Amino acid sequence: MSENLPYSERLRLIKLGLLPKEAVAKPKKAIPKISEKKKKEMAELKDENGETELVKFFKSCMKRMTGHCFNCMAKTETRVYQSAIYSICHILDKRDTVCPSVKTHPCNWIELCPDCHREFDTPPLEKDKTIWDKRESMGIWPVVIDKLIMIYPDLRPSERRHFPESVLKHIENNKAF
Repeated sequence: MSENLPYSERLRLIKLGLLPKEAVAKPKKAIPKISEKKKKEMAELKDENGETELVKFFKSCMKRMTGHCFNCMAKTETRVYQSAIYSICHILDKRDTVCPSVKTHPCNWIELCPDCHREFDTPPLEKDKTIWDKRESMGIWPVVIDKLIMIYPDLRPSERRHFPESVLKHIENNKAF
């Protein structure tokens, strides 16, 4: 008899405790690690060889690597892709939330051993210092300045807030752009 009642009436009676609960537990569905939308976006970014722009960038950098860290002159891996990418250090961050317009720019990298790469990317412990202050104290800073000057024209105006102040002042003083 309760099956003949409209849904809203059955629900009201269940809430009042006059009818037993009739709902059956829904079957559980696994949540995919990557959504269908994201899978589609990733597939569109890949070329016919299945490589993304970032993979092509790393492979082109591998061809230009010297085999030595620019900072400490330690040996770096130049042949095995999975190891070589740890020696290819982005100067401006490659994350899509920081500087995506130049993440595959040919000048936006420097060859560092994994230890120097970690030092270059790790923020300083001092609260009053920025990551750029720490990088300026490294021996590779003159090379980094030259590369940053070459990257600057291709950087979107909204991304320039991630650019080091000292290099911006250098560019303004020399009126390069």
